[in-house]
Amino acid sequence: MIMESCGIFGALMLNGENAVPYVIEGLIALQHRGQESAGIAYVEKEELKVYKKMGMVTEVFGNGVMKKFKSFNAIGHVRYSTRGRSDIQNSQPFHVRFRNEHFAIAHNGQIENAEDLRNYFEKTGTIFLTETDTEIILHMLIKKLNKRISKWTLEDIAQIIFENIFPSYSLLILFKDRMIAVRDKKGYRPLFYYVSKEGYFVSSEDSAFNFLNAASEKVYEINPGEAIEFSVHGVKKYRVPDTEKMFCFFEHIYFARPDSNIFGKNVHFVRKKLGELCARENPVDADIVVPVLDSGFSAAIGYSKESKIPIEMGLMRNRYVGRTFISPDQREREIGVKRKLPPIPEVIKGKKIVLVDDSIVRGTTMKKIVKMLKDSGAKEVHVRIASPKVINTCRWGVDIPDKRELIAANFSLDEMVKEIEADSIGYVSLKSIKSFLMSEYDNYCFNCFIENIKRVNTR
Repeated sequence: MIMESCGIFGALMLNGENAVPYVIEGLIALQHRGQESAGIAYVEKEELKVYKKMGMVTEVFGNGVMKKFKSFNAIGHVRYSTRGRSDIQNSQPFHVRFRNEHFAIAHNGQIENAEDLRNYFEKTGTIFLTETDTEIILHMLIKKLNKRISKWTLEDIAQIIFENIFPSYSLLILFKDRMIAVRDKKGYRPLFYYVSKEGYFVSSEDSAFNFLNAASEKVYEINPGEAIEFSVHGVKKYRVPDTEKMFCFFEHIYFARPDSNIFGKNVHFVRKKLGELCARENPVDADIVVPVLDSGFSAAIGYSKESKIPIEMGLMRNRYVGRTFISPDQREREIGVKRKLPPIPEVIKGKKIVLVDDSIVRGTTMKKIVKMLKDSGAKEVHVRIASPKVINTCRWGVDIPDKRELIAANFSLDEMVKEIEADSIGYVSLKSIKSFLMSEYDNYCFNCFIENIKRVNTR
């Protein structure tokens, strides 16, 4: 499974209401973007404070914990680690005290020039307390601005970040009286804000505003290279000149919720279209289409629509899975997959199946699913993937394993069929995606699907 780094949500209330419950509700809506830790930064008696723990949002803020925090201004973060270990030290938001003033930061993405910047700071005597690249932004702001935090302007902050930090990043920065959102010049990660009578809200995905009954005309996508300041005095914006865009296409394939609108397109409809393209390029004689839930569901609808093969829920999705208690051998791993995606033998038995998923990384999970379907009586299993082959790693925040671990980078299609023990396998081609996106194709990053990519200039 491919994972991505984080989700961020912020709220600044104009009516004196407590922002913290809104931020926590927003983090719950973004839980799919990170399940390792959750945290908030908030203002209490003119001081910034942070509360964060390992675990899911409802676990971290359950048992009445949320009632302890009251603040008109707060930001939150859910984490999946791509750089740095999964522990509380690396969880966010990060809180900094400088000259007896405070600010906090939450980051979604991965800084490309992090290693160079970290080496630079360490040579000048800077001490790092975490393993994450986010801490670099804190040091950069303090070193470059070198004045009281209350004197930092939106322009100061934006210029330092845009000039020194290379994509990818979507940021929320909290001060005691304001909140600033920053999206990198390439727009690699999505970021949105919602304006209401009650206040201002910022989120990694617009679907996280649903609990607010947000009117669509009041929801805005923050532009690439734009920084926005929210306060009781209103909204201020700073934007660098238009630059080359580089939207992560995996937001459409896997990361985002189906009800989100990412880079101007609804995620469900994009996945459905990818399923249609897959059916056109990879037709097969079969009885039913079975989705790998959840992210393969929209694509399976598209495949079924285009191929005229009926869709069936041959696999269920158990959302309450934990670790298995059998010894750590092959049987444990098989039980883990079966617990997460239990098959329905009555649907599967004697059928030729088109198994639709969003992507294949190592191939180990797919092999288990194929075996599970055949053990349940499937006559044939034809794997169809609603994306191109993943054959390269990513430096901008997608947790893709080393190329040596990527099945599509090391096996031909025929070899992959044998490896995962399927009857056939088919992918959507980049050519089809280019035809679908037309002129917008050049705005997207497809580096993980392309062999021997050249380094992209991210300045």
